[in-house]
Amino acid sequence: MNKKQIIDIIEKYKLDKSKFIIISGAALVLLGQEKNAKDIDIWCDNDYCDYMLSNYDCKFERTNEFGEKAYLIDNIINFGVSFKPKNVEVIEGIQCSSLRDVLELKKFLNRDKDKFIISKLEKYLN
Repeated sequence: MNKKQIIDIIEKYKLDKSKFIIISGAALVLLGQEKNAKDIDIWCDNDYCDYMLSNYDCKFERTNEFGEKAYLIDNIINFGVSFKPKNVEVIEGIQCSSLRDVLELKKFLNRDKDKFIISKLEKYLN
């Protein structure tokens, strides 16, 4: 998904933009560091997580690296209460994680697929 598609999906689901923060790959797309993301990962607090579980067709995806449950809406929006970004930027009215916070998350996860973006972000931010 490109930036426009991400924004369109957020609009389609009528998510409350004040209640979540886009993190990981989709944040990189919104911040102009990547062209595409395969899904939209979002952080939300417990109350909004409960709201989404009650109001959307959600399924349990997995217990993530933080030991928290992660859920999916239509295999495109991945949400949970793990890894709240410390710094937020607003792109077209949507809160997203700062590049430094995405880097922190990617370093914590340290998956093979993250190694290139870790290197890229470290160079860009230094």
